[in-house]
Formats: sequence, C-alpha cells, structure tokens
Amino acid sequence: MPSFRTKRGRCHLDGEALRIDSSLRGQLRRYREGSRLLFLSYLGLLAVAAGFVLANLLAGDVRTLLLAGGAAAAVVGVARLSNRLRGFGTPDEIPLDAVERVTAVRGRKGLTRPRFVVTYAVDGETRKRYVMMPSLWLSYGEDEFRRATTLFADAGIPVRED
Repeated sequence: MPSFRTKRGRCHLDGEALRIDSSLRGQLRRYREGSRLLFLSYLGLLAVAAGFVLANLLAGDVRTLLLAGGAAAAVVGVARLSNRLRGFGTPDEIPLDAVERVTAVRGRKGLTRPRFVVTYAVDGETRKRYVMMPSLWLSYGEDEFRRATTLFADAGIPVRED
C-alpha cells in the first residue's frame, strides 16, 4: 500500500481511500528522523512547559495556570472555528472516489509548512482537508513532498500547484 510521511504520521493511499494516521508520537518520530536539533528543541520545549506547570502548581499559583491554559484553548478554538467556517474538516479517511482534486502548497522554509489541500465531496457538500507535510527543515522534507505529489498522481488524483 503506497504511503508517505506527514507532519504527525503517515498518509496511505490504498486504492479505495486516503487514510491519515496521526499522533504526537508520530510528530516526535518525524523530528528524530529528520533533524536532531529540531528533535532536541521540541523535547526541550515540552520540558519547559512541564516545568512551568509544575512550578506554578507547587507555588499554588493556579490563576497563572488558568490564564495560560485559557489563552492556549482560545487560540486553538479560534483556529479550529476558522478552519470549520472555511469548509475544512479532519476526517481520518476519505474515499478516493470522493476526492475532486488535491492542491499542493510548497510552503516556505522557516515560514510555512508544505501541505496538500484535499478537496472532496460528502453528501453533496464540498469539503476540504489539510494533509500537513514534514517541515522543510527536516533532511527529507522536500523529497517527501515530491514523493507525495507522485503518489497522488499515481492514484489518479489530479494535483495542482498553488
């Protein structure tokens, strides 16, 4: 079954459906595979976040934790709402016969991540799904983007550049 690496896992094109496996552990694996510096930086960031929570809990400063957690939840909520209003969803499986097209967005190193926008139809409605690709900072980022473009084309899905 043809597949390619994504930001947080793998995307499989099995002839019937586009399946996306995604997890935080998968994202850590991508960083470890492609850049030791990014992997160690990510682990450091997780350690700092855990230290922040632990220090505030030990100090009894629940207010700061609630403010930080509320701010993070608000940012995530606004981003998800924005995506939903623009017709984007997060299904893990999309039937290949429902896919109308795939738009390839190369991204810019250090600024935006390469991605594919899968446009598909469900119950007469046009929907979209991002397939986020590994960062261009990773050693295999550009190669994996080209591989994914080829696999979509091989599956009979039109890919256009944005």
